[in-house]
Amino acid sequence: MSDRPPFTERPLHADDDGAATLAARAGPHGVYVTNALAAGDAAGFVLARGGEDAVLGWFGVRGNLVLIGPDTLGPAEVERVADQVQRTRRPWRIAMGPRAIVEALLLRTSGAPLVLRDQVYYAGSSATAAADQVRNDVRPAQRADRDRLVQATLQLNASDLNIPPASVDRRWLRDAIDERIAEGTTRVVGPVGGVTCKLDIGSDGPGGTVLEGVFTFADQRGRGLATGLVATCLAAAPASVCLHVGLHNTPARAAYERAGMQEVARCRLLLLG
Repeated sequence: MSDRPPFTERPLHADDDGAATLAARAGPHGVYVTNALAAGDAAGFVLARGGEDAVLGWFGVRGNLVLIGPDTLGPAEVERVADQVQRTRRPWRIAMGPRAIVEALLLRTSGAPLVLRDQVYYAGSSATAAADQVRNDVRPAQRADRDRLVQATLQLNASDLNIPPASVDRRWLRDAIDERIAEGTTRVVGPVGGVTCKLDIGSDGPGGTVLEGVFTFADQRGRGLATGLVATCLAAAPASVCLHVGLHNTPARAAYERAGMQEVARCRLLLLG
């Protein structure tokens, strides 16, 4: 049996200094949480042990669950974290965190997951951006790009996350894309209405910037478009930039490395069916 004191729990709050410290120490894995807390988005919990904060769980509005904690938790502690996730009764569909915790969550779900894999974090900045890859034709997406962005998202979801296009609510997807366009958080390469490559700024704030949804249409691959798009975003960023990608997605990982990013961390990813 473990001689460690039991966990005590408390709700996550935006002004929780202990939670902010946990997120900051987690590096790129904590950027979503750091930025969310700064914006007042604090749905989640903190587990402390012996007066010291040990585990944080944050539930995002898009169904994402970020779990921050050490890889040294014992089996009973892992189960306690999984219990806490269930007790919150908050909905989630995709979880990212330490392998043991994510695997424990999987055992508490029914049906086969769409994705269960190791995820690699890459990080970079304007200082590391590959200058020879920076493009002068990267632009914010416009409303006329929406149909092309819908196609890109459906194809990316199918190839990377095993989500059948027929299962995606098109109205919801169009609204989500319209929202990103209005916020100016989608960057593209290609003529208006003819996007060839895109990415989204998934989170931005004091913790840095998270890029996500990088996609190049199949007939445009091999031209270095994703490398150039990422390098351009790096070069323009005022602070650190990170993204995460599947461990075995070799082409994407090579593109990010050519853009000036380096692997800095890993986590486990679970996407429910």
